[in-house]
Amino acid sequence: MRGRVFVYGSINTDLVVYVARLPQPGETVSGGTYASFPGGKGANQAVAAALAGAAAVENHGVAVEMFGCVGDDVIGQERLASLSATGVSTRGVRVAAGVHSGIVQVMVDAEGENTMAVAPGANMKFSAEGVEVDRPPKGERWVSVFQNEVPREATEALIVKAHAAGHLVIWNVAPTIGLRPKPPTLAAVDYLVCNRNELRALAKEWAEEGRALAGEQAAEEQDESLARLPLAWGVRNLIVTLGRQGSLWVSAAGGVRQPAFRVAAVDTVGAGDCFCGVFAAALAEGRDPKEALARASAAAAISTTRRGAQTSMPSREEIERFLGQATCGERGKRVP
Repeated sequence: MRGRVFVYGSINTDLVVYVARLPQPGETVSGGTYASFPGGKGANQAVAAALAGAAAVENHGVAVEMFGCVGDDVIGQERLASLSATGVSTRGVRVAAGVHSGIVQVMVDAEGENTMAVAPGANMKFSAEGVEVDRPPKGERWVSVFQNEVPREATEALIVKAHAAGHLVIWNVAPTIGLRPKPPTLAAVDYLVCNRNELRALAKEWAEEGRALAGEQAAEEQDESLARLPLAWGVRNLIVTLGRQGSLWVSAAGGVRQPAFRVAAVDTVGAGDCFCGVFAAALAEGRDPKEALARASAAAAISTTRRGAQTSMPSREEIERFLGQATCGERGKRVP
């Protein structure tokens, strides 16, 4: 099956400092090294989908299109060029005059953990106005992917439009949003994706029962209990990424735990975006969700062994080779 992935979201440049450990508030940690990478959750996911989808593969190609906004500065020009170089179409990217492109300051410690500060710039100029969402032709699967680094009103409006046009909709609720989305928005989402911290935040912000569960249970016990709450709010499928504990997919039919693939991580920046992009590409080419979950988990694991976000995204061939070497214990298991 041929498919397409449409990514609506942020386009940034990551300014990264690698340090032995992350500083405490008010503390300066020196002796780090510096690097600059293309980033932004939307752009990261688009690149991951393009590389994993391998549009040139006969009968299984996945074309990827990016929708977002950059400034009319040198950084914006660089980001358009870097996206195009990976095979991502930028026809949907707008250029805002007189606004700086998005910047993210990142610190990464020796264990690969990170902290980030974002200056969104042109990303906040993105809107749903004038964005056409076409209906897929017969025999193709189109997937639309969203995050939370552009104005929320644009995201929610386009989620509803994409669903109405017959797209599969993936919403990565990162960074976490406070108020629960409108019911029509949640009803239009096929897969809501978050990490463990985002799941806790959603549960506490969106529902009284979530606050109660978060206060009563240990972190590991919370995962499945909290993951089932969004199902009552209209979410059809929830996927929770759990870092070294793998990932969890919960739906009305039950749940599947995907164990983590064992690697020596050096940089976790972009791993969650890699997961989302590869998951979208796998669905677009007709794979079932459980297989897509395994491919996304494998790709995310590979990405943590390299520095940077988009520069760490693996190719389709690398994912296939990695999965071929995986042990049975790293395959997904169904849970009640």
